[in-house]
Amino acid sequence: MGAARRLLGLWLAAALALGAARGCLQCDPAFAARFAAYRPRLSRKAWGLGDVPAAGRLLRGWAGDTVRGLRLSIPAEIPLDKLHEIAAKVYEKLDILLSGKTYQPGILPQRLQAIFQTQIQLLQRAVIESRLECERHCGIFRYDAVSCMNCNVSRPACFGYNCESSEEWEAALKGLFDYMQSARWLVALRRIPGFLNCTSTSPAMLNFKRIKASMSKTWHNTLMNRKTTGWHKYRIPPTTVIDC
Repeated sequence: MGAARRLLGLWLAAALALGAARGCLQCDPAFAARFAAYRPRLSRKAWGLGDVPAAGRLLRGWAGDTVRGLRLSIPAEIPLDKLHEIAAKVYEKLDILLSGKTYQPGILPQRLQAIFQTQIQLLQRAVIESRLECERHCGIFRYDAVSCMNCNVSRPACFGYNCESSEEWEAALKGLFDYMQSARWLVALRRIPGFLNCTSTSPAMLNFKRIKASMSKTWHNTLMNRKTTGWHKYRIPPTTVIDC
């Protein structure tokens, strides 16, 4: 874990040194050098009069357009290894597209846009799958990630209902209540499904009895559904609004 954390820090430092400010792919260390190398190739890749300016605009706006295109209802936080994997796929597609072939008018911007949209879908899936994987645990769980908004390292937290016994469930609730006492407790709490609309203004105002009753009902329903409907062990229960 320590080595992985150090590697995460080194990758992020490299990304920031290259001027990564915002945008998922721009948090990858190779982004700046790769995209700087792509732009000079454009002048000899298209026959269409407006193709080179259009393709240039796509490349220049790639990072910012990526953030706007994600349109996620959860924070755009992605494990850096998944980001690196997606970036490698995008670079490979762009290398092939700009490898020396000359295109008919309109084709180059169209293919660039297709690569961009594929990247958006891959990033969306990676962000969502990482959060779902987090929620398949019992109680509070955190994972290392990088924010697509500013390339900062983050440790997103979630709460999972995958507890097999009453003892595990009680320990999970204790961990949640301890988590609620953190310094930035409201920001942290709103990251957990069900607490998004919490209106309490301090930990002292939280009604732990109501929270426990509400969440325990969801846990019991989850166990019953596994027994009666054959829910997969790691299926995530529907989010319910928690009265806090």
